[in-house]
Amino acid sequence: MSGLYARPEARVVVVDVLRHVDLEPGPGKGPWIRAGLTTAALAGASTAFTAASHGDLWYVFAAPIFMGIRGFLQAREQSPRGRRVAMRIEPWGFVLDPEGTEDVLPWPRISNLRHRTVLLSEQNTVDMFFVEVDGETHRAVCPVSAPLAVLPVAFPGYVAAAKRPVALDLEGAMSIEGTRATFAELLTRARRTLESPDGAAQLGMPAAGYRGVASRAAGHETAAILRGALTGHRRAVDEGPLAAMLAAMLGTRELLPEVLTLCMSPSPLVAAVGKAAALRLGAAPMQPGAVEEVLPFLPEDEVRAIERFAQGEDGG
Repeated sequence: MSGLYARPEARVVVVDVLRHVDLEPGPGKGPWIRAGLTTAALAGASTAFTAASHGDLWYVFAAPIFMGIRGFLQAREQSPRGRRVAMRIEPWGFVLDPEGTEDVLPWPRISNLRHRTVLLSEQNTVDMFFVEVDGETHRAVCPVSAPLAVLPVAFPGYVAAAKRPVALDLEGAMSIEGTRATFAELLTRARRTLESPDGAAQLGMPAAGYRGVASRAAGHETAAILRGALTGHRRAVDEGPLAAMLAAMLGTRELLPEVLTLCMSPSPLVAAVGKAAALRLGAAPMQPGAVEEVLPFLPEDEVRAIERFAQGEDGG
């Protein structure tokens, strides 16, 4: 069993600005070509001046050298090493080339994430992101955004949250690695919790079988137990997804605000379950957003099963 923390950890949520942010590939060879042409032109002009002065103006060669170095440094800043590719930032990671081959990168798959602000011209400054995965660096740009600039700082927390083991009971005795957890497993465990005497005891309810428990309104004790699992991490495992499903199956509408906090989890499964539970509890569709927003971070068949749960089906 996973032991209780002395103080619950706050649940990690992704800032809303990260919902569907499109990035362009950014500069390619252009800055390097401009730097080379400018250096060559200045060198030619300096040669002409030096020849016309019979060598007296030899020092004008300092100008093309200085400007050339400056130009190439600027080119390196504007077009650094790395594969240029369009990207999309989602609450659950990056999608490379979203309109093409589409390479989905959940947070745990990304080994490093860097950012810097780059001046492309006097009128154009962009945020440039570098995504490192499988030993390769990919880069893209978007308009300057202060909230986006903090993404590399938040990134380690997103990775940890996405990998956090998902609890399969409300006591943390059983869990599964966050990246391997499935909705079908959670649904089975939720039904078992409602059907078994031990599960009913965890909920602070007398055992009465699934139909008996699920048909009754949850009391204050049950709501308090589920709220504790939803609002933060009491253990090293995440009890939130299971608690959200149980709240939805029991119709505990008073827990809707807590369930909604799961919808912007860095874990696509936790977020999808939160969305479905919130919709099942009667949330306005715009509050949690559509379950299918998590595509392509979850398999389509799993997303459809979660959508059916949102509509009140418990058959998986």
